[in-house]
Amino acid sequence: MFRIIYNEIRKDFVQYLAVTFIAICAFKILMTIHYPNVDTLVDAAFGVVEGRPHWLAYQNRLLGPYTIFSISELFGLSLKTSWLIYTATALQIFCVLFFWILRREHVSIRDSLSYLITIIFSFLALQHSWFYAWDSIDFIIFTLFAYGIFKAYSVRFFLFLFIIGILNRESALFIALYLIFDAFILPKGLFSIRLHNPRSLVVGSTLLTGGVIYTQYIRNLLFISKSDLTGGGHDAEHELIGNHIYLFSNIKDLAINLTNSNFIVSVFIITTFLYFIMSHRRMGDRQLKALIVALAMFANILIFGIVNETRMHLILLPFFMFLWISLNDKAFGSKVS
Repeated sequence: MFRIIYNEIRKDFVQYLAVTFIAICAFKILMTIHYPNVDTLVDAAFGVVEGRPHWLAYQNRLLGPYTIFSISELFGLSLKTSWLIYTATALQIFCVLFFWILRREHVSIRDSLSYLITIIFSFLALQHSWFYAWDSIDFIIFTLFAYGIFKAYSVRFFLFLFIIGILNRESALFIALYLIFDAFILPKGLFSIRLHNPRSLVVGSTLLTGGVIYTQYIRNLLFISKSDLTGGGHDAEHELIGNHIYLFSNIKDLAINLTNSNFIVSVFIITTFLYFIMSHRRMGDRQLKALIVALAMFANILIFGIVNETRMHLILLPFFMFLWISLNDKAFGSKVS
């Protein structure tokens, strides 16, 4: 896939130059938000490498922190500079990937750039005071994940994506969950489910079980103590795959947000999901499955996350964008069954 993308970039250099300009502008805005706190963000990444993360739940999130550390070691750069290079590169990769997907689906250049600007604006609007190294990779992985669902890619594609994803964060377990779900077909809706791909069911179940075991094992193997910034010592609060249960407080916050400065969080989540749920009759099997996976991810945030920590919603953006485009752009929508 990456070789195909490279060839496309060479062919349409001017288009991707515009994409690069968008990525640079986005990075500049991103740094305006995060640079005052960048030393703490670097510490959060390096803490994983040292075995002294901010929280035990972060210890299995190896790919981003070790990539930053490798850049630092390979080029003799400071961890701060390496973090900046890593973040800028990840944002560039996302922009190129998202634009390439749209152009591959025969969306016009103008519309592709418009959709790219829209998702980048949403990405920036959802920034939180924290922006971890694994958030950047998650944004890329879940873009490929969402696209893979729409294209009904093979189990092998999702297996490869899961292996990369689980090294980055336990959110990759949603890929395994999708494989289990994709073993079934929805010919006439949720009440006529039937099994059609036993291999997907077996692989998904194996990855889900293996992913949970791996996550717990790596956390316990590599964890030394919490960072001094979070008090040091053992972290009994985050020993399970799921952290604390915040369901009721999150539901309360979604309601309270409508009366305070966080209203955009509730409006964004509620109106977006309502629109897609109300549009379910227009959706094919792939779109319905993408929507259900997005709902499952949001349910996870609602139960185990903090709904006002807006960075947690970033992985929903590719699902929202592909659903929107497939429902409203005939060029893209004609490709979705």
